[in-house]
Amino acid sequence: MEKQCSGLRYIVCFIFFMLAVFIDVASGDEVVLENGDRLTGKIIKVEGGTLTLETGYSEPVKVQSSNVKKITTDGPVEMHLTSGEILKGIINTDANGNLIIKGTDMRETAVLGWHNVSAVNPPPVEPSRWKGSVNAGAIWQTGNSDRTNISFGANALRRTEQDRFNLRFLYNYAKEGEDVTTRSYYGTGKYDYFFTKTFYGYVGVELLKDKVKDLNLRTVVGPGVGYQFWDDEVKSLLLEAGVAYFSEDLNLGTDKDWITARLAADLRYNILKAVVFTDQLVMYPSLQNGRDYKLRNEAALTSPLASGWSLRLANILEHDGNPPDGIERNDWHWILGLMYSF
Repeated sequence: MEKQCSGLRYIVCFIFFMLAVFIDVASGDEVVLENGDRLTGKIIKVEGGTLTLETGYSEPVKVQSSNVKKITTDGPVEMHLTSGEILKGIINTDANGNLIIKGTDMRETAVLGWHNVSAVNPPPVEPSRWKGSVNAGAIWQTGNSDRTNISFGANALRRTEQDRFNLRFLYNYAKEGEDVTTRSYYGTGKYDYFFTKTFYGYVGVELLKDKVKDLNLRTVVGPGVGYQFWDDEVKSLLLEAGVAYFSEDLNLGTDKDWITARLAADLRYNILKAVVFTDQLVMYPSLQNGRDYKLRNEAALTSPLASGWSLRLANILEHDGNPPDGIERNDWHWILGLMYSF
């Protein structure tokens, strides 16, 4: 009798095991392509017009959503629409290929096309955080020449899908003998708001204090628009155009202020993961005289060392088309130092 009960238990367990396997195989999301191919599994996500399906028996399968004729899910999914609305529910497809999102007590059943969908089950967006770097360089020389050069800089950036903040600061000091040849403070702050993934509007401010150039404070502030051509780990390029209010508070000369145009470019390119080249250019052409313009270009080569540290060589050109008396039009700075990225 005990043997019969034991055998019966094995039979019951086997039946339940087979039912579980059958239900697991039979259930799942189903995707039917235009050519008639039928795929089953679990829809991981739909992004950028590509549907990713996890089959369980092979690597995830990726197909173009435009090639999908019919789609059915056995559970609710999260659908993000191009309008910004988010719908959650089970998906089916009607005879015309439209997606049917099953309604709930709070919402009616929705019928829409693939062109209305921006993503399905997108991965969670990581919270934005500040990224940036600090760099410092110094040169001391004594003996036949008595020379001191000190440089310190920092920048910070925070980017989300919708906007971007950028802050920069640079301090330069140089002394030869008893004469101070350079003492300047430079800082910028800019806020970008993206209307699309590549087109944005901005408002920015630029400050410069330079004792040698007779600048107690130069202030430039204004709005404009920009276009982000590239933005990935290897390369980044943006161009900007706008207008700005330009003001110069001089220590000895006559204070001036005017309205000017603003043109800017920002390039970053990672050369074989060994050297990063960056170039940041901003130009303020006069609206009355095209030959009268101010320009600042900062180009740099950065070579990674270890643990966030890098060796950085930078060249800064500052051009003033109409400088005060006794001041050269072009001012060059070379900076060699260490940089730490965070």
